[in-house]
Parts: sequence; structure tokens; C-alpha cells
Amino acid sequence: MRSSTAARVGFAVALVAVSVSAFATDPATRHKGQSATFVGSSFGQLVTVLGDDDTVTGTFDNGGKLKVKGNMDNPTYVGFWTADTAPTECDTQKDGTSYWGKIKFEMSDAGRTYTGVWGYCDEDPAHQFQAKWDGN
Repeated sequence: MRSSTAARVGFAVALVAVSVSAFATDPATRHKGQSATFVGSSFGQLVTVLGDDDTVTGTFDNGGKLKVKGNMDNPTYVGFWTADTAPTECDTQKDGTSYWGKIKFEMSDAGRTYTGVWGYCDEDPAHQFQAKWDGN
């Protein structure tokens, strides 16, 4: 009986470990290579990943991609977004598409909220956005 009880406890511990690892990481505690999903932005659902050299990359609706650089000591991130389609087409291409623009945002609430501005093409970012971690 003891060995069957121990086996059940071991299985339960393993199941809990697998279940916990299946969820996205809280942005406040994630490390390089881990992702977090944000909602409520003008970009739609935004999934970001912490990379090397203080970069954050991400994907969003319409085949969109995000690449910014910054750090949590001064949580301002600056970079650009690209998409397969957008309301404004640029005269030049960035990362193989003519739909792109600049973006600048700050992280707050321990990285759980992004607040910033974005623009089309080479214009100064002026469109406001905010995205919040969805808890998953």
C-alpha cells in the first residue's frame, strides 16, 4: 500500500508541475525566452518574449511583429512594429514589408502593463495605446 500511495503522490506532483509550466509566465517574474500575452491594445492580442541584450520581440494580429529595446532599470522601450497589412503603406520597407512604424512604450506594474505611442512609417509616434497582461 505504501508504494501505491507514494506512486499516486509522485504522479500528483508531476501533474501539478506540468500544469503550472503550461501557463505563460507572469511578466513580473519571467526570464529571457519566456512569453507573456497582453490584451486591450490597438494591436489586438500581443504576445511578447524577453530576449538577449534587453530586447523584447512580439507578435500581434494581422501578421504583426514587434521589436523594441530597453531595460527594466529605465523601463522605456523603443523600436518598430511591422505587419502584413495596415491602413497606411510606407514608401520604404522594413523587415520585408511596407507596413511598419515606430513604437515607444513604458512598462509599469512590474511589466504587466505597457503604455505608449506608435506611428506609421517614419512619422513620430502619436497614436496612444495600452496593453495589459491577460493573466495567462
